[in-house]
Amino acid sequence: MLEIYLDSLLVSIYYFFIFSSNLMNIESKWLEDFLALADVRNFSMAAKIRNVTQPAFSRRIKALEHMVGTELVDRSKTPVSLTPSGRLFRITARSLMNQMVDGIGQLSDLSKLGGNMVRVAAAHSLATSLVPAIQPKLLAGKHSPLLSVEAIDVDQAIEELQEGSCDLLLAFDDELLRLPPYQSLQIGQAELLPVCACNSEGQPLYQLTKDKEVPWLAYSPSSYMGRQIEAIRDQVNLKAVFLSSMTDLLKVLVLKGQGVAWLPDYAIQEELASGKVAVVGEPYLRLPITYYAYRYQARLHPAGEQVWQTLRNLNGE
Repeated sequence: MLEIYLDSLLVSIYYFFIFSSNLMNIESKWLEDFLALADVRNFSMAAKIRNVTQPAFSRRIKALEHMVGTELVDRSKTPVSLTPSGRLFRITARSLMNQMVDGIGQLSDLSKLGGNMVRVAAAHSLATSLVPAIQPKLLAGKHSPLLSVEAIDVDQAIEELQEGSCDLLLAFDDELLRLPPYQSLQIGQAELLPVCACNSEGQPLYQLTKDKEVPWLAYSPSSYMGRQIEAIRDQVNLKAVFLSSMTDLLKVLVLKGQGVAWLPDYAIQEELASGKVAVVGEPYLRLPITYYAYRYQARLHPAGEQVWQTLRNLNGE
């Protein structure tokens, strides 16, 4: 863990000195070219987006790499991918463009990149349950943030932040993301509850014991939720009948009486209150989880900073 942090710190220092001497020679259109390429991972498509020929576009990317002093794009793969330096540079490029657009916007009230848009990557269950609950509060303020929320798998969401594809990440506890160059803010705690549907008399359809096998609506083993449940997997008699990384899909199957699933309490509050589902099994089968907001330490544009501060206020900081 320390080695990863030191590597990241050294690369950040490297870029600081590179930009100190070369920033005036880097054209803003090169940064926009690079950000377009980082999004679509295809030179032809990116050139079309930037309205230039592919040869000219390729020359501009090469010129940018020359000024930075390192290769940013791995051209040996299809689609192309960013090198480790390219992933870090993507964050720097976005930060530079945001600062430039913000400055122009303050002078002319124009912002062709949508300076008030805040890109949020969020774990599926947090996107569908948490974001709607706090969204009205996040929009309050002079910068009128426009939230653009992408609900994706937890591990993919983390990759979105690491590659600079989002401003903020809403996800579960991740030790790496609580270290520099990231900032983290704990925004809630919850429990993964083993639940199943109830019959017409309000009794659970299944019981969790070691003796009787029950159908299990499981999270994908590689997912964050799946890894949490593996800790108690051998303490109950489960037969996996369905796999998914999506909480909402597992919830639908639970309500149809298809089996038992571990669902976060914030996603089933109404169903528990109405008696549609019931918690089953011993108390030790209830698994605590903590969720956070993450970002890079680099300053965001004003709308992004406003959303971050609102999250801090909601958390009492």
